[in-house]
Amino acid sequence: MSLKDFIQEYRKNKRVLFTTPSHSQGGFIVPGSKKMLGERFFECDYSEIEGFDNLSDPNGILKDIQNNAAEIYGAKSAFFLTNGSTSGIIAAMYSILSRNDKVLIARNCHKSVYNGLVLTGAVPVWILPKYNEEWGIYETINLDCLDETLTRNKDIKAFIMTNPTYEGVMSDIYRISAVCKKHNVFLIVDEAHGALWNFHKSLGTPALVQGADIVVQSLHKTAGALNPSSILLVNKDCKIPESRFQEALNLITTTSPSYPILLNIDETINFLNSEKGRLKLLELTKNVNRLIRALKNIPNLEVYQYNNDVTKILIKVVNLSGFELSDLLFSKYKIEDECANEKSVLLLTGIGNEKSKLVKLERALKHLCASNIKITQDETEYKTFKNIEPRVRLTPSIVWGKPFKEISVKYALSLVSMEMICDYPPGIPILLPGEVIKKEHIEYLQDRKTIKVLA
Repeated sequence: MSLKDFIQEYRKNKRVLFTTPSHSQGGFIVPGSKKMLGERFFECDYSEIEGFDNLSDPNGILKDIQNNAAEIYGAKSAFFLTNGSTSGIIAAMYSILSRNDKVLIARNCHKSVYNGLVLTGAVPVWILPKYNEEWGIYETINLDCLDETLTRNKDIKAFIMTNPTYEGVMSDIYRISAVCKKHNVFLIVDEAHGALWNFHKSLGTPALVQGADIVVQSLHKTAGALNPSSILLVNKDCKIPESRFQEALNLITTTSPSYPILLNIDETINFLNSEKGRLKLLELTKNVNRLIRALKNIPNLEVYQYNNDVTKILIKVVNLSGFELSDLLFSKYKIEDECANEKSVLLLTGIGNEKSKLVKLERALKHLCASNIKITQDETEYKTFKNIEPRVRLTPSIVWGKPFKEISVKYALSLVSMEMICDYPPGIPILLPGEVIKKEHIEYLQDRKTIKVLA
């Protein structure tokens, strides 16, 4: 039984509730919320009342729908996340790492990994993926570098990486997993942007299938679910008990999880796994592939297509920086991209992108490129942070809460940062608390007046 069916059956009982939430399943709805969200949203909003289930210790309907999801994904366990993939990443780290444990982390990981480092007390060892200067993006993990790093650091317990990258670049998880298994290291994959892969093989191969131990996906990013619907998946071969993940999630998850979001996660997975869902994904991939073919024929426009998820459209235009292209798309055509850097612009597509929107994007880019716009970029206005090796002086958990002082950026060279510097999107840290401030950081931060450093 789905959670939707369960709630519909429950409502037939017409029980009188004197419990939270206080809107009493729509007994009273603030007028603005009623207009925007509708009554049905509130009708399925419950707490852990008699006959329902508890997400912190699921034994009823929530256990059933999570088990159903695990079967669909081919996982040992599945955990619904109502506060995003951030909670899944932190729980995955909590399930494996203890204070002073070493963890290898790809530097293009999301900033949520830093939160996990603070909470677990683990010691980060950083690995830099290949950086593509022409496009301004991180690419794949070098396998030889991964093997060498794990050989030098035999006490590393886990490796955390992002796949696909924010821009859609796909790594060979089969081979990465093999290297991790060789060194008895757990592989945690942030697959936030790969939520459709399990349901359409042409998009990519899920990390769970390729041997990752723990995978976290954001169903709201491409799969059409509400923010911040996500799921944590555990490989059948993973030796960590299910109870450990539940305990970790209970540390960081609210005791009042949103039933509308839980319902939405359940319905999204079931739809994607249905014939209608697969046809919808087929339609999406056909439309996006048609768009990409059309974009490749536009003079002065390039599309990044090296080992890339087709739902991530990364483009650049001759004579324009990515920032300038982004500004033009927004100001002239009312098209908002996901993210821009010095070289390129990222446009995300997902299950909700109709063909008409893709056609509008194609026409806008044709018109823009035909207009032969040339702009001299102001280098002080637009900057992209270059890929440099971080130097960790203090671990995130040790530096957390220590006294700091605020000084001029130009005097911060070689001091220890007490700030996370992070462009968002994509949420990849440039500088973390506990790391030494280098010349490259100061050059990047020259427009800022001050920075917090260790006192």
